[in-house]
Amino acid sequence: MGLILSLAGRLAGRSALMTRLAGRLVARELRHLKGKPVERQLLVYDLPETQLALANDLRVVDTLLSDRAGTFPKAAALERLLRPLVGGGVFGQPGGDAVKQARRIFLRALVRIPEQRVTGVARELTRAYLADWQRQGQPVAIPSELSRLTIDIVSEASLGGRFSAAEGKRFVELFFAYHQRANPVLLLLGGQAPATQQALVERMGLAAIGAEMRALIRQRFLVPLLEDRPLAERAPFAAALLEAAAMGRGVEVSLAQDEARQTAMLDEIAVMLLAGHETTASVLSWLLWELADAPQEQDTAARLIAAASLGEGQNGDADASQQQAAVDGGKAAARQLAALTQEALRLYPPIAFLLRETTAAVSFRERPICAGGFVVVSPWTLQRHRALWSAPDRFDPGRWLAAEPPPAMAERLAMIPFGYGPRVCPGKRFAEVEMQAILSELLGSCHIARGRGRAPNPLGTLTSRPDYDFRLQVTPRGPG
Repeated sequence: MGLILSLAGRLAGRSALMTRLAGRLVARELRHLKGKPVERQLLVYDLPETQLALANDLRVVDTLLSDRAGTFPKAAALERLLRPLVGGGVFGQPGGDAVKQARRIFLRALVRIPEQRVTGVARELTRAYLADWQRQGQPVAIPSELSRLTIDIVSEASLGGRFSAAEGKRFVELFFAYHQRANPVLLLLGGQAPATQQALVERMGLAAIGAEMRALIRQRFLVPLLEDRPLAERAPFAAALLEAAAMGRGVEVSLAQDEARQTAMLDEIAVMLLAGHETTASVLSWLLWELADAPQEQDTAARLIAAASLGEGQNGDADASQQQAAVDGGKAAARQLAALTQEALRLYPPIAFLLRETTAAVSFRERPICAGGFVVVSPWTLQRHRALWSAPDRFDPGRWLAAEPPPAMAERLAMIPFGYGPRVCPGKRFAEVEMQAILSELLGSCHIARGRGRAPNPLGTLTSRPDYDFRLQVTPRGPG
């Protein structure tokens, strides 16, 4: 891996052609995360201008992710890579007081969305998508269809509206193109000067894609929310953002006349849509790929979901034992679905790399790392590490259903699919509720099978989403 990084670093930035060639060398970062990266506690690579370390030592991971003094901020290179999409949105910012304030506003906006609303919207829209898939009668392009579904769920639950079918399809296409072109490793290799990194971002061709995506968000969501106050008041996330923007001026103002605040709202809506849907779509895509080769897991989940549904349908005349059986059935189904999603999150964490930058020279495990160096905490390697997990590469939901949790869970940082510390993903609970609702509808009524086509690989650039639009057979389950 060190040789590949060194060669890519020498090529990056020399010309547009050389930059593209360098990008291909590191286009699939996750293919290198085997062998030493999932066995060692710390690996340090020398780059052309700096150093890159991969930390699996849980004490080092705790130091990096619990950092409240700002010694290890999120790498500025990531902000440059995400800016064409989310502008100054909270997700892309390295840190500081302004980011902390924006994060508090974002969290307050998120908690305005009741879990019952997320569940209801997710169930209703999943049923609609399933019906459409059945009408078409063709194998389903799982990653893109789940992206469309989860964008619809997030936007309906938080903003009170959805893209049209054509807009949603275009949005998903653009986001996939952005993933394919964005390459954070190339930014680290191509030179540390901000102007050099910005030139690399421009050569990746991200600006045009981001501009079209933001235009779709503005026209479908921001403009209607600004022009229709009752609509905004019915959209809990949007209402909280509007209130925060007005409080920033100390008086009620017309955001339609305030370009700076419109842009700030657009940035946070973009964060909500992009981060809010991508986690769920990526993890569920991988989960369905695994389940398509595990019919017994599907049958077990379907049986428990059916039993829980019967319990929910009981009327108030049910006796105590029937009521208790209904409660127990619901818990069993929820536990089974949680085991499936936990195992998918373990094997395929949506954010494979958490990249931190050193503001001063440090030493970890007696290995010096220079100021301006980079340290990667990788949920992908931690959650497949040989010292932490038994049969780490095997899809095994049963490990979460045993009487005792997996031994690795005694270590609080062995499983961090949503990150950890002050920058843990604020949408964690939203994603968990959404995934369980989607799976309940899908596995309760359908059978999934693989057809032809190669096994997908994780992209590993911005997220670990599959690298192509694989198709699965989704057919209705028969009675019983």
